[in-house]
Amino acid sequence: LDAVVAAAEEMRDRMQVLFAVDTLEYLHRGGRIGGAKRLLGTALNIKPLLYLEEGLIEPLAQVRTKRKAVAQMLEVAEERLDGKRMAQVAVLDVDSPEEGDAIAEWVEERFGISPVYRTTVSPAIGTHAGPGTVGLCFCPEC
Repeated sequence: LDAVVAAAEEMRDRMQVLFAVDTLEYLHRGGRIGGAKRLLGTALNIKPLLYLEEGLIEPLAQVRTKRKAVAQMLEVAEERLDGKRMAQVAVLDVDSPEEGDAIAEWVEERFGISPVYRTTVSPAIGTHAGPGTVGLCFCPEC
């Protein structure tokens, strides 16, 4: 049992989770950003890039346009791999399966990994991030 717990903890520590948010509305509703930031960000078409760290959603970058946010999410993933291959990868979405499927294809082509698993995010993350959010969950090989 101790070996199983140790393996699960080691996998947890290597796991990376990145998200590109489509709308600032739900970050505002959840108290993560103020009204002025939401208004200005919406006017400038800002799409936050977030990551999950020890169970908390943290900001990583702010990018103009969703397409650029997704591209930067893939670049950050590549940087965090640090030359290693992905052992496993999943593309996540909040009520955006078509976009998630397209990203899964890009991930498969760019990183040469198959299968790329597809799923939705947890309700807790989905509530804060809102519809249209897409994410990437991956684990580098040892």
